[in-house]
Amino acid sequence: MEESAGITLPRKEQEQRLGLMLVCVLGTLLFFMAFFSTYYQLVETSGSDLAAHLEWADEYNKWTLLLALLTGNDRLWHACVWLVNRLGVSLVYSGCLVTAGAIVAAYVIYNVLLKRMLRWLDRRLIPFAALTLCLVSAIYMPWYSTAIYMGQSTPNVWHNPTQLMVRPFALIAFWMTVRIYRRLREGDKWPARVFESRGEIVAYAFMLMLTVWGKPSFVQAFIPGLAILMIVDLIRSRGRAFLACFKMACAYIPAVALLLMKFISEFGADAESGIEIAFLDVWSNSTKNIPLSMLLLFAFPLFVFIVDGKRLLTSVEGQLSLSNLAVAVVMKAALAETGSSRYHGNLGWSYGLAAVFVWFVAMRNFLELMFGDRLTGRKYTAVAVIGWTLLFLHLLTGIVYYIKIVSVL
Repeated sequence: MEESAGITLPRKEQEQRLGLMLVCVLGTLLFFMAFFSTYYQLVETSGSDLAAHLEWADEYNKWTLLLALLTGNDRLWHACVWLVNRLGVSLVYSGCLVTAGAIVAAYVIYNVLLKRMLRWLDRRLIPFAALTLCLVSAIYMPWYSTAIYMGQSTPNVWHNPTQLMVRPFALIAFWMTVRIYRRLREGDKWPARVFESRGEIVAYAFMLMLTVWGKPSFVQAFIPGLAILMIVDLIRSRGRAFLACFKMACAYIPAVALLLMKFISEFGADAESGIEIAFLDVWSNSTKNIPLSMLLLFAFPLFVFIVDGKRLLTSVEGQLSLSNLAVAVVMKAALAETGSSRYHGNLGWSYGLAAVFVWFVAMRNFLELMFGDRLTGRKYTAVAVIGWTLLFLHLLTGIVYYIKIVSVL
């Protein structure tokens, strides 16, 4: 009896337990990687983004932080670091803990969302897919550019704390939007009741505000992208979708108000810098070939789109991710800051964050193709060989990118 104890669990239960173990093991590995890279940049690297933001966090007090949040400034990372530091943790370790926590939070959210969207998939595969999403970067071609990140961009930065801080909240807001919009389109009835409860309205509006407090790079491209979908559906429904779209748009009012306050404070009449139209000026300053740089970043998602375009174009998450990307590309290509920060690329952060959603949707679809029954025979073999190869190249580059971050090369 002793020897047989513990081996009678159903196969599904065994998969779930192994999946949970992998989530914990891989999540711990990612936390260690994030903690170490942050510590290295704070202690060993001079002039890093993290070090500058850490100094700002140290200069705040509870009243100046509250004022910054109320005026829409992207200071959520600073507030969390300040709070952890006040709990007795040293400033450097506070920065490491908050940054690593934000990265692992995105990893956990990837796990939850993939599990929800692919309920039939082996639970042992999802943690690896989530970790891959946290590591992939643009494919590295050293004969084209010695810089992995600059010019190409990436869904996974290691050096910018505000971008890292906004990502988990942006992923949650993205998924909430998908769920709500799916509900609106059910049966093409465009119901007048958009939200299931008042609590859902409050939670949705608050999550959008958290993204602005984290970094406005999410809403400044996501709102116009969602507006494109709404306009298309208004035309398609001959106006019947107006009430539903209007109610959904009302949830964005607090976030938009915060965003406007931030832009007024940074680019108002008394500000030293502003925004102007300068087509490709900033983008071309960091890359020799913009289309090639985009291809290096989106090679795998583009392949999935070619293979499974109908599925992507008919799903809410596919449409939303692509419309968001389109707006982000236009912003990155057409707009530029005036003043000394012109070529810092601050208006391009939405592009990197848009890549997060495109990669997530592409990964979901690719897993469906690889482990579902929609492809068979030679077509499956061709898609598998090309898809896995591209994904591995992106993952390998992401690992090289991390190594470059934590070493002097």
